[in-house]
Amino acid sequence: MASPDNARQRSRISGFAALILLALLPLGVALGAQAAPPAGGAVAAVFPPWWDAARAFAAAGTAGPVARFGAVPFIVIVAAPNRARLRAAGAWLLLDPRALGGCAQATPGVS
Repeated sequence: MASPDNARQRSRISGFAALILLALLPLGVALGAQAAPPAGGAVAAVFPPWWDAARAFAAAGTAGPVARFGAVPFIVIVAAPNRARLRAAGAWLLLDPRALGGCAQATPGVS
């Protein structure tokens, strides 16, 4: 059985985490609204941050030709994407790569 002190500490941590998420929600909504991908063309697919580049690349490749990586290895720019496949492959967000300045940089060796 957990001690009352441990239970209180877990409760505080859970409450703090929920507060952080609620505070960040409007930022995420605003970013998503401004960076919504265009109806056609390339899209920046944001995969879980703990995925390595190889996993994100493979998942994105199931939806269309991969153009390059974004500023971090879990963001992949996909040309002519199948958006339903990107979501099914694990993409959390689909954004306009032009709205995300760091995603516009090319990654050497990736065409």
